[in-house]
Amino acid sequence: MKEKVDYVINYETLLIMPYENDKSKVYEYDEIFIVNMNVMDIIKNSCLFFGSSLDGRKEGTKHLISCEMKVPIIVEDSGLLIFFPTGSYRNKSNIWISYNNILNYSKIDSNHTMIFFKENNNISINVKYNILDNQIIRCIKLDAVFNKRRLCSNLSEK
Repeated sequence: MKEKVDYVINYETLLIMPYENDKSKVYEYDEIFIVNMNVMDIIKNSCLFFGSSLDGRKEGTKHLISCEMKVPIIVEDSGLLIFFPTGSYRNKSNIWISYNNILNYSKIDSNHTMIFFKENNNISINVKYNILDNQIIRCIKLDAVFNKRRLCSNLSEK
């Protein structure tokens, strides 16, 4: 499997999960590879690459949707690239998933969920269906509130 030294989240990123020795496994449309950074460093660096800190992104989400824990974040705001964690930010086994690339998801068993992504990518993760469902609902709310405010802002400029 190919390895990279660093990585910035993009519109083809499907999910990022922890891998051995503080590395990450990244799934994109057409490839899977290992990055020599832990998941949180990839999230933090990607936010900085697009002009904000992770803490700023978290605070923005908290303000927009009145949510305090496991908040989704807008990694890049011009195209509304939203990622969400499957658990606490402090949890080392946390997976970060691209909301934008999910087509559907279904329960496999009590602890596993299948996610159907764009480009015919299906990935099974060790996360309970209801946890994933709650996180996606938060993303839907964030997406709606952000787009509504952006639309109102654009209309008021005219």
